[in-house]
Amino acid sequence: MSIPDHYHVLGLEKNRFDSNLTSSQIRKAYRKALLLNHPDRTASVTTLGPSVDEITAAMQTLADPQSRAHYDRELLTKNDVKPRSKHSLSVPLTGLEIVDLDDLCEDVESSTWTRSCRCGNPQGFVITQDDLEAHESTGELITGCRGCSLWLKVLYQPAPMESEEKLSTEHTSAVESDLKREQADGSVT
Repeated sequence: MSIPDHYHVLGLEKNRFDSNLTSSQIRKAYRKALLLNHPDRTASVTTLGPSVDEITAAMQTLADPQSRAHYDRELLTKNDVKPRSKHSLSVPLTGLEIVDLDDLCEDVESSTWTRSCRCGNPQGFVITQDDLEAHESTGELITGCRGCSLWLKVLYQPAPMESEEKLSTEHTSAVESDLKREQADGSVT
């Protein structure tokens, strides 16, 4: 199920995931959307634009930094919206920092990794072992801050599968035994 695009409802498509989007810009877009789509101002009964309730819900969601960060994460995951790369013009994703998993603080007991965010949240970015396992095919994970709309792309090397480890160990053992045999025969010095 896709979630409504509040940025589209308010006419802020170009500012989707923009960490520099201010509350005054959101209020201005809200007022403009209300004026354009208010039932008293439209001539026909059936309008193609969003309803007043949809416009109000969009404003309430985007105006609150925490609900906006949560909404942005949902928009990325539920609607399969992909973050914009340098060469893509589809969806802007400002405030994306790329780090290695080793740059995060690991809590072994809870199997989580955390990192503070520049918004001031000391545990703005939290990654669980389940998150890593869900993305192990690519070795990268994008997560949003819990307190703002900034993003973190975490790169990591997935742990080898048990069968891969067994093959690697068997190969190493075979090479070592061949080397010992050659040394015993005197063919290797």
